[in-house]
Amino acid sequence: MKLTDFIVEEAIVTELKANNKESVIREMVCSLKDAQKILSKDVENVIKSLLKREELGSTGIGKGVAVPHTKHDCTKKIIGTVARSTDGIDFNALDGEPVHLFFLLLSPNDSAGSHLAALERISTVIRDNDFRRFMREAHGKDGMVDILKEVDGIQV
Repeated sequence: MKLTDFIVEEAIVTELKANNKESVIREMVCSLKDAQKILSKDVENVIKSLLKREELGSTGIGKGVAVPHTKHDCTKKIIGTVARSTDGIDFNALDGEPVHLFFLLLSPNDSAGSHLAALERISTVIRDNDFRRFMREAHGKDGMVDILKEVDGIQV
C-alpha cells in the first residue's frame, strides 16, 4: 500500500492554525470535508470518534509525529491527510515532545486489514529521520506531495 493511495492531496494542511489536540483533529477533519471526502453532517461524529480513540492512548508516537486514526462509516474507502506545525503542538506524545507532523487516517468500519496496512505504511516511513525532516522543511503542499510520491517510488 502506498501513502498516495489514501492521502488526499487537496486536504493536506501545510501549517496548522490549531494549538491543541482537539483543534488539530478538528482542522484536519475539516480539511477532508473541504476536499469533499467526508460530508459536513459527519464532521462532529468523526471528531468524537478520533478523540475517543485518543482516550485509549495517545497516537502521538514520538519523534515529532502523531497518527490520529479511527474507523467510521462516513467513508467507503481509506482516506487520510497530513498536517504540519512549525512550532509543534502538545499532543501527549509518548516521548513528551511537541508534535510537528500529523497523519490522520479514516477507514471504513469493515476494513480491519487495510486499516492496519495503511497504519503500517505510515509507521514505516515516519521511522526515517530524513523523511520527517524533509516533510517538516518542504515548501508548501506541492513540496509535501512530492516527498510522499518519492517515498512511494513515484517519479516526481
